[in-house]
Amino acid sequence: MAADKIVDASVCARAGSTISRRFSAAELPRLREAGGQDGSWIEAEFQFSLFDGKPAVAGELHGVAVLTCQRCMQPAQIELDDTFQVILVEEERNDEPGGYEPVVTNPSRLDLAWLAEEQALLALPLVPMHQSEDCAAAVASGEIASTEEREDEVEDAQDAAGKTHHPFQNLRDLLRKQ
Repeated sequence: MAADKIVDASVCARAGSTISRRFSAAELPRLREAGGQDGSWIEAEFQFSLFDGKPAVAGELHGVAVLTCQRCMQPAQIELDDTFQVILVEEERNDEPGGYEPVVTNPSRLDLAWLAEEQALLALPLVPMHQSEDCAAAVASGEIASTEEREDEVEDAQDAAGKTHHPFQNLRDLLRKQ
């Protein structure tokens, strides 16, 4: 781990330091575990201050996470643009003041890559997808089936069976027998 990624947050907070760093996908192992592919990167700016005697960090996060689109299963560049406010604590408490999100860490050895990656993971969408017009091009070219085509296939299968399947139709009778 490079020395420039580890800072003493208490010293930075007392000095009111601002630190900017850029991290590549290779430096972000948890982002890779979450599906991040080559081409992902994060730029983060960390503004240190003291709040209630503890180091606090107000940050901005910008970058791109290359993830698999869950609609067409092709790589999608997801723009990351987020702000965060955290207070660095050595043990977890439920009553941290000031609207800061508590982060349990050793303030004297704060890993900036870890903090940036943590915030990037929180900023990722639950279901990564291209913008609808990007996936629409894949549907138009026949690479993937549209939602309407998939619904039509389900309706055709139900019509072929002659009736709609009701899996819990006999549940009431079964419960009465017990």
